[in-house]
Amino acid sequence: MDDPALQECIEKLVAPYLKHQGADLVGLQLSGNLRNLTLRIDVDRVDGITVDECARLSRGIADVLDTHDPISGRYVLEVSSPGLDRPLKSDRDYKRAVGRTVKVILDGGRVLIGRLMRFDGPEVVLAVDGRTRIVQADEIRKANLHFEF
Repeated sequence: MDDPALQECIEKLVAPYLKHQGADLVGLQLSGNLRNLTLRIDVDRVDGITVDECARLSRGIADVLDTHDPISGRYVLEVSSPGLDRPLKSDRDYKRAVGRTVKVILDGGRVLIGRLMRFDGPEVVLAVDGRTRIVQADEIRKANLHFEF
């Protein structure tokens, strides 16, 4: 279900609650149709989030949504972590990832893995193998947090 106005409404309701709880809204997705709607909300904290915290936040988000009732009809609410290798899509994602290890795929397929040192809109500054690399954001085809076991 692609309803940007509804997604924006839900985000405006949920984001302040999450902020008050010390968590961040990382992603929000509505899928399915009016008879089988799923609302998936990805949440995180700077130091990570546990399954128990997701469950607690899910109950609070459900209360917020029940109070304001932005979704007509039934839906399934899923609240979870965006995962260890979450994609970096927005400026906010990049800013939250500063200091963490990222994997960046550039136009042409070149792959860089390093610590994200700074994000300044058009430029991404990485520490790769002890060297500073400045990459233009518009050259990045894909970027993810990178985690090695």
